[in-house]
Amino acid sequence: METAIWQAYDGEVQVLGIINTGNQNQLEFFVEQNSLTFPILFDPGSPGGVQGGDTYDLYYMPNDGSPYPRDFVIDQNGILQYANNEIDTEWMLYVLDELIGNNILPGDLNNDQQINVLDVITMVNIILGETPTDEQFNAGELNGDGVINVLDVITLVSMILE
Repeated sequence: METAIWQAYDGEVQVLGIINTGNQNQLEFFVEQNSLTFPILFDPGSPGGVQGGDTYDLYYMPNDGSPYPRDFVIDQNGILQYANNEIDTEWMLYVLDELIGNNILPGDLNNDQQINVLDVITMVNIILGETPTDEQFNAGELNGDGVINVLDVITLVSMILE
């Protein structure tokens, strides 16, 4: 979590650890031992030991691998988008990228998961002066020269015709 998500996304996502002990020395030892820099919160209602608290009880997933919930991704609206008892970093990163818009399909300027003439029209409008969003720029700057221009239109049309 520390490097794959917290450091890699550098402020784009919030990472929180939840621990079931109120023992500050034990918490500090855990943080130091694992070189953690993201916040670790105490699970209220936890008696400590192997017993969980209020958060554990809310998100417990019976008969699904480990008895301990480990990883959750909650979107900007507070809706659970990912839950897993075993670490699946690849899937978690995919979900995070989807939520923050990093899974941009090259050429898909209107973000409809299709590359077609509508994307060409959007690209031409950008060339004619419309200001692109960051997502449109990233999807439309196809030849790596740092601008959206006629060379990108040619590349996009070639992609459509393939």
